[in-house]
Amino acid sequence: MSCSPAADNASASFVQSQAAITHHAAVSSRYFLLRLQCEAIARRAQPGQFVMLACAPDNGGASEPLLPRPLAILDARGAELELLYFVSGRGTQVLRRTAEGARSGSTDTRLRIIGPLGRGFTPIPDVDAHVALGGGSGVAPLVFFFRRRADGNAWHLILGARTADQIPCTEAVAVPGHLRIATDDGSAGSRGTAVDALQALLNGDLKGRRVGIYAAGPEPMMRGAAQIARTLSFPARVSLEQRMACGVGVCRACVVDGTGPHPKTGLKRRAVCQDGPVFDINELAGW
Repeated sequence: MSCSPAADNASASFVQSQAAITHHAAVSSRYFLLRLQCEAIARRAQPGQFVMLACAPDNGGASEPLLPRPLAILDARGAELELLYFVSGRGTQVLRRTAEGARSGSTDTRLRIIGPLGRGFTPIPDVDAHVALGGGSGVAPLVFFFRRRADGNAWHLILGARTADQIPCTEAVAVPGHLRIATDDGSAGSRGTAVDALQALLNGDLKGRRVGIYAAGPEPMMRGAAQIARTLSFPARVSLEQRMACGVGVCRACVVDGTGPHPKTGLKRRAVCQDGPVFDINELAGW
């Protein structure tokens, strides 16, 4: 049976709107939780999708920086979206200042937003258990995925970080199923990487079972998970991260190589923002 993650959300319409900041708080030494009021996007959002969010209000002209930033959706409840992000460059530095100013009442709270975008996660069929590995910006989409799709004890989420203080607080990443933590220095959970924790789980509690594997975050982690999946002939899906300008497949700045011709263009190139960000590893060249 095919393991393509095809889902209706791949072609769902997106919304261009303004989002009001309703909450912003640090949830670890690294991560910030940003809550936005935008019902039109919140009610459409599916796990693994993302939004393109302006880092500062327009204030009557172009915002600075000009280009919005892609941010994965952590949750969607009623009219509100939750995003989990960390400061990694100029854009997210500006976003942090904007959000902190908005919560103090010193600046406009509305930001340009486009979404939900991309093809997200759907459960892999015909497996005995599901195991997901998340790190960096890959934590958010997997937490959202588990909150929407996990339906029993056969779901295992592994979150990896360098140290304990980089793991988001328990409330921010609470999920149904089993949550495991892996830190490089052993300060929380098991010592080692998320890939080490995956291998230990497959050799232990899940030994002899057919497992569907999902990964989102740093590329070395995802490639490690993909290698284990191929060795064991397990199905696997990964959420790719590429630099994006538009987020809707127009600029073609985020293309990667696929293994076969695209069903629409006939080319091997895939736009991560539109054809992904979630791909079956068999769709990707070199994975």
